[in-house]
Amino acid sequence: MEGGTMAEPVTTPRVPKVLILSVGGSLEPITTSIQHHHAQHVVFFASEQSVEQIGTIKAILHAQQVTFTNENVIVRDAQDLTDCYAQALVCTDRALGKGCQPSEVLVDFTGGTKPMSAALALATVGRGFTFSYVGGSERTKTGLGTVVTGTEQLLEQVDPFQFFAVQERRKIALYFERYQFEAAQTVLAGLLERYTAGPLHVAFVMLHQVAQGYAAWERFQYEEALRVLKQAFRSWCKAVEANPTILYAEACPVIEHNVGWLEQLKTHTNHFRQPHTDLVADMIANAERRAEEGKYDDAVVRLYRALELAAQAAIFRRLGCETSAVPATQIPEALQKDFVQRGYESQPGTFQLPLEASYRVLAALGEPEGVHFLERQKDMKKIQSARNFSMLAHGLNPTTREAYDSLHALIATFLPVRSDLCFLRVAGPD
Repeated sequence: MEGGTMAEPVTTPRVPKVLILSVGGSLEPITTSIQHHHAQHVVFFASEQSVEQIGTIKAILHAQQVTFTNENVIVRDAQDLTDCYAQALVCTDRALGKGCQPSEVLVDFTGGTKPMSAALALATVGRGFTFSYVGGSERTKTGLGTVVTGTEQLLEQVDPFQFFAVQERRKIALYFERYQFEAAQTVLAGLLERYTAGPLHVAFVMLHQVAQGYAAWERFQYEEALRVLKQAFRSWCKAVEANPTILYAEACPVIEHNVGWLEQLKTHTNHFRQPHTDLVADMIANAERRAEEGKYDDAVVRLYRALELAAQAAIFRRLGCETSAVPATQIPEALQKDFVQRGYESQPGTFQLPLEASYRVLAALGEPEGVHFLERQKDMKKIQSARNFSMLAHGLNPTTREAYDSLHALIATFLPVRSDLCFLRVAGPD
């Protein structure tokens, strides 16, 4: 297991309501298991040969006043793993069909052929069941054969998928890949209740912080994202230094890069309060993530916002003011009269410039953003139209992947697009 010894998850022993039990030629392991567990109902997993043993098993236990209800699932070919697996799945359905919780089901895979035992384990692992195996203190053939009658020992086993958090780690990997960070936090919170100490606890704490930071980042809550990710990076560096093989050790350079970018963004935007081209790049990266999710309307809205931000950043860089309050003295006289007629003068001597007007001012001042915008003004209107007619603005037309790709390619011709603004991708278990 990655990261060294793992603390066993907290579990509460329960008397099972249902016992799934594979049946082979030896009766003693089966009767020992049923006597010990006191299950109300037994699902016997038997072959066409071993099913004849069930009547004898019930008679032996009845004589000892051990009672239970039962049903039988028969596998035709006890040497065929696929056939065994298909019938083992039937066993799980029958068990859960009794109205019990997974924690109330116990699986004993002692009896039957090796394909039967393997199939039963494969079909039931990862479902929250408990496992049991009947071994013994003595075996025939100098310890290599079957358990000697009278020396049976019942060994309860935890679900290895649960012990190693296999299912949860697969979900976490999927949620990170799909940018579903709130869902990842929920799974990780559950794991932290089970793993209260040890390397996995440390790893899950870090990953919970990263998911929290990314969720804030996606909401444009940059201060919170930076605070949480910085905290995660600092503690994780110490953990990896102490244990280089710890789970998710490879996260360090990615988180370091994330923190570095947010620090740069904070500096260039005066604590995220002023427009800057870095903010434009981050908005475009956000749009790209929404497109990866298939949310093309969300993506196009963000591309349009990036277009606005680029104008705001250029106006602030050149004139030192926001586009919502541009002094008339900063606007070329050739444009002032037109802007007054269009109603852009918010108060005498001050203009509030929309997107296109901002780029016209920049072009008149010789700024490259404005010049490029006007050179491709017809194409730029496509972005405005796509945004206006999307379901998230004023229209009823969902945006297609093709439309998004076309607009993104147009944006990339003159706005900053960075390929290194990547979030952590978490590896699932092998």
